[in-house]
Amino acid sequence: MSAAPIQWSEKRLGVWRRVKWGLIGLVALSLVVVLIYAEENWRGKRAWEECRRRLAVRGVELNWRGMAPPAVPDEENFAATPFLAALFDYLPGTYTPRDLQAYNRTAGFAQTDEPYSEDRGGRDPMPPMTQRKRTDLAQALALVRKAKSRQPGGRRGQAEEIRGERREVAAALLDAVEEYRSVLDELRAASRRPQARFNISYAEDYSWRVSEPHLPVLKRVSRVLTWRASAELAMQNSAAAAEDVGLMISLAGALRDEPFQNSFAARNIILYNARQIIWEGLADHAWSDERLREFQARLQPFTVLDVQRYLRLERIAGNSVFEWVHKEPKLVNGWQFGSTLSDKFRGYVLRHMPTGWMYLEQVSYERVFQESAMPALDVEAGCVRPRMIEQACHPAHPLWGHQMLVGPVMQGTRYLLLTAALAQAGASQAVIACALERHRLATGQLPENLEAAAAEFPGAIPADVITGKPMKYRRSEEGQFLLYSIGWNEQDDGGRVVTDKGSQGPDATQGDWVWPAYPTE
Repeated sequence: MSAAPIQWSEKRLGVWRRVKWGLIGLVALSLVVVLIYAEENWRGKRAWEECRRRLAVRGVELNWRGMAPPAVPDEENFAATPFLAALFDYLPGTYTPRDLQAYNRTAGFAQTDEPYSEDRGGRDPMPPMTQRKRTDLAQALALVRKAKSRQPGGRRGQAEEIRGERREVAAALLDAVEEYRSVLDELRAASRRPQARFNISYAEDYSWRVSEPHLPVLKRVSRVLTWRASAELAMQNSAAAAEDVGLMISLAGALRDEPFQNSFAARNIILYNARQIIWEGLADHAWSDERLREFQARLQPFTVLDVQRYLRLERIAGNSVFEWVHKEPKLVNGWQFGSTLSDKFRGYVLRHMPTGWMYLEQVSYERVFQESAMPALDVEAGCVRPRMIEQACHPAHPLWGHQMLVGPVMQGTRYLLLTAALAQAGASQAVIACALERHRLATGQLPENLEAAAAEFPGAIPADVITGKPMKYRRSEEGQFLLYSIGWNEQDDGGRVVTDKGSQGPDATQGDWVWPAYPTE
C-alpha cells in the first residue's frame, strides 16, 4: 500500500480537527458574548431600578406632567385676555383653533417674516446696546411698514430704511405703531391681573412636543414696545417710555411659572429689550429718581434662583432621552456626534453596546446631574458655578464610566445655566446702573466705589452671579464707568469683551460680562 493516501488522510484529519476546534471556540466565544450581554442587560436594568427607587425616596419627579402649574381664574389670569386667549382656544382634542380669524390676528401680530419662521431655530438679533448703540429707529420704521404690508390687502415688499433726523424718524415711527395701541392697551390692562397661566397642554408624552404659540407673539410685542419706547425717549417723553418698559417687564413675568427652556429664553429676550430702553434713558440722563427706583424694584425679583424650575424639567427631559431609546433602541443608529475619531467611536459603541448599558448610562446621567448640575446652581449663595457644569459635560473616562451620553445630554443643562447666569448679570447690572444714576442725581457725580452706593441705597447693589462678591466697578474722568461680572471663565479679564466670530456679538463663554458704556454722541 502506498504511503501517500495515508499521509493525505492524516492531513485532512488535521484540517478537520483545526476546523472543529475553531468552530467549538467560535461557539464558546459566542456563548460568552451572549452571557456577557445577558448579564450586562440584567445588571443595567437592575441598577436603574435601584436608582429610580432612590430618586423616588428623595422626591425627585421624573414625570414632566407633574410640573403643570395650577389653574387660574380668568379674572386673575393675564393670559385669559382675549388677544392672548385666542392662541389656545382649540377644538376639543385637537390643536385646531376654534376661531381661526382671531388666532391669525394674534399669531400674525407685527410679523415681518414668514409664518412660524421664529420656530425654525433662527437667531434672535443682537441687542444694539451690546455695540453701544441706541435702537435703530429708521430700521424699526421700515420693519413696521413691512409688517403692515403682510396684512390682508397690504402691498408686499422689502423693508426699506428711512433716513433723517432721529426726532423726525421717531415721530414717523410713533405714528406708524399707533395701530398697535389697542392691543398694547389691552395687554397693559391685563398685566394688572396677579397671575398668568397660558392654556398649555401638559398631556404630551414629551415636553419638547408642547405647542407654545404665545412665545413668538410676546417677543414681537416686546419688540414693538422697544421701538415705541426708544422713539418716545427721542421725543423726550420719558414717562411714556417708562410705562412701556414696565409693560415689557410684566410680559417677562407672565412666563415665570412655565418650566420650558423656550419660555425661559423668550423671557430673557423680553427683559433684554427692557434693559435696552433703560440703558438708552440712562445715557441721556432721562430718568427721574422715582423712575429709577421703580426699575430697580421691578428687576430685582428676577433672580437666578428662578432657574430651578427649568433645571427640574431639564433633568426630566434628559431622562426622557434614555426612556425613548429604551422603547426604540434603533434610534441610536441615526445619531451623529461629530466628525472626529472619538465622536465616531462614541457612535459605534452606542450602536453595538448591550441594551443594559443604556440603563447604566442613565444611572450615570442621574449621578452626574445630582453631583454636578445641581450644585452648579448654588441656591444659598445665589451663584452659578461654571466649572462644575463644564466638568460634567466633559467626563474624563466616558466609556468606562458609562458616560458616553452624559456630555451630549448635559449640554442643554449647560446652556440653561449659562443663559441664566448671563441674564442675572444683565439684570443686576441694570439695577446697579440705576443706583449709580440715582447717586449722580443726588450728588452731581458718580460714586467712587460701589460701597458708597450700597450705603446710600441699601439692597440696591446685587452681587456678581459668578462669585457672590461685588461686581467690578471703576469710574472714569469722562463721567463714564466700567461695571462688569468676571463671566463664565471665572477670571477677571479687566473688563475685556471677547467677540464671537459667528454672531459678531459678545462671546458669553469668554472674557467678562460688561455693562456697555453709554454712547457719547
